[in-house]
Amino acid sequence: MNIQIEKIVYPGKSLARIDGKVVFTDQGLPDETVEIAVTKETTGYMEAKTTKIISPSPYRIEGRCDHYQACSAYQYIDYSKQAQIKKEQILEMLTRQLKLKDLKLQFRKSSKIWGYRNKVTLKVTNKDKITSLAYNVPGEIYKFIPLDECFLLSDTTNLFLKDFIKAITNEPFFPINKVMVRENSQNQLLVCLYHNTSLNTEDLCSSLQDLREKSDIAGIVLFDQRKDTKTILWGKEFIKETLEDKIFCIGTDSFFQVNTDMLSVLVKDLEDNLDLNTDKSLADLYCGVGTFGILLASRLKSVIGIESEPENFFFLEKNIKLNNIENFNVRMCDCKEVIDSLLKRGTDIVIVDPPRKGMDSTICNNLVKTPVPEIIYISCNPATLVRDLKILLPSYNINNIYAYDFFPQTPHIETMVFLTKK
Repeated sequence: MNIQIEKIVYPGKSLARIDGKVVFTDQGLPDETVEIAVTKETTGYMEAKTTKIISPSPYRIEGRCDHYQACSAYQYIDYSKQAQIKKEQILEMLTRQLKLKDLKLQFRKSSKIWGYRNKVTLKVTNKDKITSLAYNVPGEIYKFIPLDECFLLSDTTNLFLKDFIKAITNEPFFPINKVMVRENSQNQLLVCLYHNTSLNTEDLCSSLQDLREKSDIAGIVLFDQRKDTKTILWGKEFIKETLEDKIFCIGTDSFFQVNTDMLSVLVKDLEDNLDLNTDKSLADLYCGVGTFGILLASRLKSVIGIESEPENFFFLEKNIKLNNIENFNVRMCDCKEVIDSLLKRGTDIVIVDPPRKGMDSTICNNLVKTPVPEIIYISCNPATLVRDLKILLPSYNINNIYAYDFFPQTPHIETMVFLTKK
């Protein structure tokens, strides 16, 4: 069956119509004719896989990674077109669902479109006595795609991963089933090795000795999946990253943006749009390791950070002390547990940077019931952003909207919305 693609909709599905019925397929650029195989059909729509490109778009290019559908599904699209598609997706979602007119959106492209990821987690597989690193097949838990290198990663991380595989290939039994590598701006690495069986740490250290000497490694951490516990095999349990003049310690599971250069761009926009002064207070919700609160604290009266994840909270407290921040108070709890009392006590600025599921409705409803002068909503999921804005907009106006391409070659989009009290 052949179809003509109309557009690509978030999060990355190519849309067409057959006799008025919507078809979603996994690949295809606007105006391309593609051949598909239908995988699912309902009364309202069909899902399909693209099996052949009949008439390619001038924006279609060759993907660099042979596994690109697992790591970055937009690799077949010229980068200028990727940026256009993402901007159009955000604008359509905001204008159509929120019924906003004359919406102005500033889209920030990434200065790096390759080698930008500072963190990767890969499966260690052993098939036919060949040890490999692999991504999961999209949508599959137990199927994997082996890789030699990934062009989303830096040369430093790719080289380490190749040396890692060489180091373990000749081991008769290597107990590690997954590896995570984190890299800072100085090309130093933090490594986490996952296992679900007994191991001899002395033997493991011996196997990795040459690897430690070849690479600049801050630390190697072991994660026992049976007990959900971590131990330090070598070095430290964290890596340091510098942003502006502040230092951040980041653990293996800490939340920190994977594109550090784009994070700097977002922070500049954040600072440029806020009227900061030492009479104002800031509530930093879902604050992670404290990135935004720490960067802004010196220009504010006070900051309170709310974070529920134990590892994030551990490094949040550590980073506040490390940077000698004295006006930053913290609470380890779910944001919804304290939002009512926090707003009643009074705050001038609220920053929210929730996970992909967006804000809890309790938080949105409290922000509507007790409006604050300014909200900055940073979102990694436009769908939940739009859902939450529907609740907030009766009490707030949108001043500015920015979209950021933190994840070139992928469908993902980061958005920052500035809201002011009506």
